[in-house]
Amino acid sequence: MKKRTYLTFLVAILIFPLGCVAVSDTGKSLEVREVPLITGIDIQDYELRITVNKPFSSMFRSIDPNKAVVELPDVSIGAFNNRIVSNKAGITEIIPSQTESPSLMARLDISVQTPAIFSPEYRDNTLIIRIKKLESAVPLSDVPAGEGHEGYIIGDEDVLQISVWGSPELTVQVPVRPDGRISVPLAGDVKAAGLTPQELKAFLEKELTKYVKAPTVSVVVTAVNSFKVFVLGEGISRSAASGAITLRRNTKLLQLLAQLGSLQNVDLNNSFILRNGQKLNVDFYKLAVKGDISQDIQLRPNDEIFLPDNFEKRIMVMGAVRTPSAVPYREGMTTLDAILSAGGFTEFANPNDVLVARKEGNEVKNIEVKLNDVLKRGQIDKDLPLRPGDRIIVKTGIF
Repeated sequence: MKKRTYLTFLVAILIFPLGCVAVSDTGKSLEVREVPLITGIDIQDYELRITVNKPFSSMFRSIDPNKAVVELPDVSIGAFNNRIVSNKAGITEIIPSQTESPSLMARLDISVQTPAIFSPEYRDNTLIIRIKKLESAVPLSDVPAGEGHEGYIIGDEDVLQISVWGSPELTVQVPVRPDGRISVPLAGDVKAAGLTPQELKAFLEKELTKYVKAPTVSVVVTAVNSFKVFVLGEGISRSAASGAITLRRNTKLLQLLAQLGSLQNVDLNNSFILRNGQKLNVDFYKLAVKGDISQDIQLRPNDEIFLPDNFEKRIMVMGAVRTPSAVPYREGMTTLDAILSAGGFTEFANPNDVLVARKEGNEVKNIEVKLNDVLKRGQIDKDLPLRPGDRIIVKTGIF
């Protein structure tokens, strides 16, 4: 009996380690590892706080001035699996999502109403994203494109936001200096003028590989100050903008003309645009008067717009009118139209004794116009159509 008990005990000792290994192996496959999870998403004034119950790492990137993405490796989104709609801190929505293959990853897509700079900071198991509104930030669709290039060409005085994913300490907002360079942490002074944002991004990523593992850089033009056109000519009133004009977005010719104000003193038939020393085939008269939008071209940096005065084409109205003056010529204008624009007849005027002096070649032709027949008898065929540069003399009827 003792021998049988001893053998049973010995077999149990031999089998027990094997059973432990099996259980241990099985235990490994069934082991549930407690992963960090998001416990709070708090939107405050000008900042977003993402809290996790354990220490975590994060990757942040700004897709454009209106969107940013936060990725948290090996972190669960927890209970935050629904779209979050907000009207605080300029945030319009936060879309949480989670992937489990090839590894667990929590992701937050953040959208803001107006262009902004995102500044992430990690502190006490909380990712703090400060949001600064950019009044002058330029949407990518509005950034003017350089001729012959895909995308905007960075120039002097532009302002750039340089961001490096996962390295918020390298995020800077810098102006392009007159020498065309910017100062970037670790990379030093870098030539930016003459490059597109994509070209500058590629260059910075190459430079930063010396200091950062697989850097991903974003370059955003937050202020366009180098896109200038030059407007000159006596046709523009003194109160209107002239000289060098900085354009903040893609601008067409008609938009610029609307910005300049009244064009009544501009000789539209002789206005033109110079681009790289070449005169463009653009008809200002067809565009501004006839509404021919085929003439509405896209402006380019350093375009020169010449708007001469139309003084020689104005209608001079003199004699017995209330306000003798030079009246801008309009297509279809008649003698009576011009006189009414000059205030109309005085009480001493003789409407049937009006003289129109018209220059034809080297000669001046005097045409008599009887406007009493127009005013009192309705004979509008006697209201002489005018030509640019005509002179109108209204005589008196005192005697």
